[in-house]
Amino acid sequence: MLADELKRTRRSEKLTLAAVSQQITAQYHVRISPSMLSRYENGYSISINHLFALAAFFNINLDPLVQEFARTGERYQTR
Repeated sequence: MLADELKRTRRSEKLTLAAVSQQITAQYHVRISPSMLSRYENGYSISINHLFALAAFFNINLDPLVQEFARTGERYQTR
């Protein structure tokens, strides 16, 4: 699941939620608060802008998520 991959990747890079928030804002001009990042890591629904920024930042392949959405038509949740 995306939630687990976000948390695992962030921790393997030894980044805090605040550091990820700051770097994404600086690199992609998308504001994601540390508390929102925590919610995503715990399975909450994710906005498309945030999804793209996080995928680019952590180099996450979105193809499986896009295929799942096309198949089900359901709003994606990170868990």
